[in-house]
This record gives sequence, structure tokens and C-alpha cells, in this order.
Amino acid sequence: MHTNGLIYKMIENQFQEKFESKSDAELESIAMNSRSFVFEARYAAIILLKNRNYNSKVIDQVEKEGENIEKAKSIKTENFKNRNRQLITRIRQIPIKETGKYRLENGNELQVKRWNESTFQVRIEDHYRSSLAPVIICKIKDDSTYFCYPFFYLKSVLMYGVGLTVLTVILFFMGYLGSDKFVLLFPLLASVGLQLVLMPFIYFITLSFFKKRLSGI
Repeated sequence: MHTNGLIYKMIENQFQEKFESKSDAELESIAMNSRSFVFEARYAAIILLKNRNYNSKVIDQVEKEGENIEKAKSIKTENFKNRNRQLITRIRQIPIKETGKYRLENGNELQVKRWNESTFQVRIEDHYRSSLAPVIICKIKDDSTYFCYPFFYLKSVLMYGVGLTVLTVILFFMGYLGSDKFVLLFPLLASVGLQLVLMPFIYFITLSFFKKRLSGI
């Protein structure tokens, strides 16, 4: 039997202590009952049976099942890494300070701008609302690992927040906006606030399109 990470965790799981007082027949029944017990519980049962030198075919069956679970987990992990490698390879082809543009099935455009060697800005351009939406920052850790997090779309903050603030200041000193100085901050606060509200929603949508379009999920 190939015993590694997953199996070691199974050996020392909570069910062993819980099943210590059970008879050999009860443990064998647990090991065979995949409908009522999770695999960790069934594996704990055969560990206890083995420790008692109990001979049963179910021990080999559950051990084989554990090997298959571990193999499936390894394949899934490797497939995940391969998709990551594919995505990383594609975005690394984008020159620094340039933007890679990828057409989406819904007609919008995925834009990936490379800031430096390992950092990218990811956003979806729909030529309408996207200018007000936050973006995703993608940072490459190594050839098969990257992580993403939501961030402000700085171009939007500068264009709408700062730009409208300048206009507001002009109108304020011309006497069109009353005497409350708080109004001077409103455009900037509104621009930043809107992106904060949209971040959780936009983050997962953009991340999903990013992965599907560039890693073939």
C-alpha cells in the first residue's frame, strides 16, 4: 500500500478513539458500510482491526479504496497545476506595460495588463459600465502558482474621482454649490465607494472569466 499524506491523516483521525470500544464484528461492519459512514471512519475501523491482528478481506478492500482516493487526488492536483501553468505561460507572453486582449463569448473583452515581471491587472471591458468597476491583481509566485485579489481600478478613480473633484472645486468657488466644503470630497468618495461595493461581485466574475479564457477550464 502506498501510504502518504492523505493516508497518514486518516490513521490519526478522530474516529479511532471513538471506535476503540467496539468489537471486531462491529468494526468490520463499519468498514463495509460506505452508505452510512464516511471513508475516514471506515479507514479508522480497519486500522483498529489491523492493530488487533484481525483477518478480513474488507481490510484489503478499504486499503485499495484509500489508494484510489489518493491517486485521484494526485491527478486532480496535477491537472490543477497544469491549468495554472497554461495560464501563467500565456500571460507571461504579454510585454511589460502592454495589455493582452482576449475576446469573450458574451462579446466583452478580457484585458490583462502587465505591470512588471510578476504582477498583472485583470479586468473585463464592456464599453459601458466597466470603467466604474474594480479590477483584479494577479501575482505570479512560480511557474505553477499564482494568486489574485480585488483592487481599485486606479484609472477610473483618477478619471472620475479626481477629475470631477477638480470640476467640483471650480463650481464651489464660483458659488454654485453652496458653502458646505464636504461637497468637494463627494466625487472622489463616490468613485471609491462604488468600487468597494462592487468588489466582491466583480472579483468572482472576473476571476472566473480569467481562468476559463486563459487556462482552458
